[in-house]
Amino acid sequence: MDEKTRNILNKDSLADTEKFFGKRWDEFDDVENIFSIFKFMGDNIVKGDHLRSIGDTNYKMSWEEFKNLLLSKGFVNALTYELKHDKDEIDECIIYYQPIKGWVIFATSYRNKSSINGGTLYAEIQANKKESLNELSTRLTRLSTGGLIDKENLICSTSHDVREGLFSKIEDMESYGKFLPVWTDKDRFLWFVDYVDKNIEGYDFKKITQSKIEKCSQEFRNIIRR
Repeated sequence: MDEKTRNILNKDSLADTEKFFGKRWDEFDDVENIFSIFKFMGDNIVKGDHLRSIGDTNYKMSWEEFKNLLLSKGFVNALTYELKHDKDEIDECIIYYQPIKGWVIFATSYRNKSSINGGTLYAEIQANKKESLNELSTRLTRLSTGGLIDKENLICSTSHDVREGLFSKIEDMESYGKFLPVWTDKDRFLWFVDYVDKNIEGYDFKKITQSKIEKCSQEFRNIIRR
């Protein structure tokens, strides 16, 4: 990740506004609140334009653009199915995987497959050396959720929101380690629950997740070892 991209992704618009006015956000008057909102919107436009210019994920990209980007990064379609929900809208849910890097993505579309509703990339990464482990852990804290799962072998789990700057964040992490094509933790948390599943009273996320895994290819299942 270059310095410009890092600065844009790490930018905290609200913190900048608090510093500018010399007060906390909950002390803002009406004019300062309006300024804060417009600054946030402006910063997001700058961020989106930059991420689009470097070919990374962003909130403005369409669902088809998102899927095509994944395919260009070597992802393979493990499962695709339609979601029929409110007002007879038809959306889509996908599970994609990258066999060389061991990346797994679960994502859903929104507004009749026009945009990305949400999604997560799951992976495991092994630090290059012990000296890199602390820096990798810091990156995990800043860029994703996850943490150390095997101290002896310097392996961490990681998961990322797919909607914004996904591949810039991954590139940054690869400065300190390598992604594993086969996971070491076959029992790690996975959430393959879409927003239609959530309407089922008393739904069991583990059973739902496993049922979708069982519909995927053996190559995919070999990665996550389930």
